[in-house]
Amino acid sequence: MFFKFFCFIFAAKNPIRSMTQKEIIIERASKMFVAQGVKAVRMDDIAQELSISKRTLYELFGDKEELLYQSILYFLVKGQERRVEQSKSVENSLEVMLINLRDMIAYAPLSSRIRTNLKRFYPSVFERLESDARANSFEDICRWVKRCVASGYFTKTADSDFVIKVLQDSVHGIMVMDKLESTDSVQLISRITYALVIFIRGLCTPSGIAVIDTCFEKYFGNIPSINTL
Repeated sequence: MFFKFFCFIFAAKNPIRSMTQKEIIIERASKMFVAQGVKAVRMDDIAQELSISKRTLYELFGDKEELLYQSILYFLVKGQERRVEQSKSVENSLEVMLINLRDMIAYAPLSSRIRTNLKRFYPSVFERLESDARANSFEDICRWVKRCVASGYFTKTADSDFVIKVLQDSVHGIMVMDKLESTDSVQLISRITYALVIFIRGLCTPSGIAVIDTCFEKYFGNIPSINTL
């Protein structure tokens, strides 16, 4: 399902055609849900913002939950697109992995707020998105690890189901900050960041360690140290 929707969204960038009405609604609704909150935005608000009837929204999506699901999924896909853009000029596979992780960390507070509100107010949408996100993150991490092994930055033992699962759980931990105050969120992000980088460094060959040591300040230098919290 995720792959089909991914293709659907990126078809909107094809220069030979314009975005469909449904695609425009998803794009605009996504921005509204992210900025104002998934509970606060009503179907009436979306209809008014787009100057369309509420009936049109229900004809295209059935109910708010379906529009919410597709809108937040669009937000996640745009995140993937942003990370691809950030790393497209980087050939070093380990540095690409670090760029992706840094972006996830930067958006962790926003992603956590969306996740928490979905879980509280729209649990069925939360479950669908959680399943999509977990499956997709596992595929991403597998790809990163395999490329780092092939490039000689990770030892071959890194390419195992257990290591990949631990790494996925660590990345997922960055995104899961339910019921924490903002100061606690900063502390959690800081702790997980350092733990994650240390874990990745432990998978490295000497050449991989050199990349980590060179890139850490560049991509994680503005993460607060746990000693200064």
